[in-house]
Amino acid sequence: MANLIQRARDGDLDPVYVLVSQQPLLLERVVTAVLDAAVPPEARGFNLDSYDGRGASGSRILAALQTLPMMAKRRAVLVRDISSMAAGEMAHLLPYLDDPNPSTVMVATASKVDKRLKFFAAAKKKKLLHDLSPPRKLGPWIRDEATTRGVRLSPRAADRLADVVGADLSRLAVAIGQLGLYAGDRPVAVDDVDDLIADTRERSVFELTDSIGEGDLGRALAAVTSLCDQRQSAIGVIVMLARHMRQLGRCRAAMAGGAGKSNLARELGVPPFIADKIARQSRRYTSAAVARALTTLADADAALKGFTQVTRTLGRDLGERVILDRVVTQLVELGL
Repeated sequence: MANLIQRARDGDLDPVYVLVSQQPLLLERVVTAVLDAAVPPEARGFNLDSYDGRGASGSRILAALQTLPMMAKRRAVLVRDISSMAAGEMAHLLPYLDDPNPSTVMVATASKVDKRLKFFAAAKKKKLLHDLSPPRKLGPWIRDEATTRGVRLSPRAADRLADVVGADLSRLAVAIGQLGLYAGDRPVAVDDVDDLIADTRERSVFELTDSIGEGDLGRALAAVTSLCDQRQSAIGVIVMLARHMRQLGRCRAAMAGGAGKSNLARELGVPPFIADKIARQSRRYTSAAVARALTTLADADAALKGFTQVTRTLGRDLGERVILDRVVTQLVELGL
């Protein structure tokens, strides 16, 4: 992607770009770079045509592609979501790939395409189809994005942001911008991510799983209180706890098999600093304790589902709170 953008900025434009990515941010950045290089903003009223692929006419798009620019060097035709075009309409565009108009830049975008279709197969063969793959590791991408925006982000804050937001690059970019405004001239810290990006429920769930893993019963029960005050589903809390205990079990098994630090993060599907935390917590639980914890959680899940089916009063909340407190206490006690 970076190469496409740099080439466009250098004025080295291809006649056709078929851009494919499930990350809208990646598509928009390449589209913006290509259009900025092809048609200056002041010339777009006459020299930029834009179409939505769904319901679009192939012959109409072809006519726009063959039109000469007006008082400018080039013109551009943008087709968004080209994969949603009817196959018959897309067939009108297939011959154009063999003989594109040298004064027009065609840009087509899609989140996903069937490369068996003739248009996409031909575009791929001519090296006009570009798969804009998301970064394999979010941490370096987040740090690069922050640097580009002039935001100072600590490594732990970058890892926390990846953990909170996930792999949605558009949301990550927005979050980085918000954090930069929030922190001002100082570096963005982990607490800033929690205060501004992570929602209250998520913070409470992390607090609960961390305090159980660290054997801090008082903090764990306080987190249960917070979740109950937010009217969060008790069954949902049990699901989160079961997921965490399974992570501890997987971590123990991976470490027993000789997994190193980098392999451990990949095995667990989490950032390295989260893997370090899980590894530390997993040392408190034997394999038998993890199995016992999962049985306890399964029993609690069954009890909660039975309880909520027969109770429709405020007593339900009291019952759920009692069950959660009891389960959390048992999980903490199962640790070494």
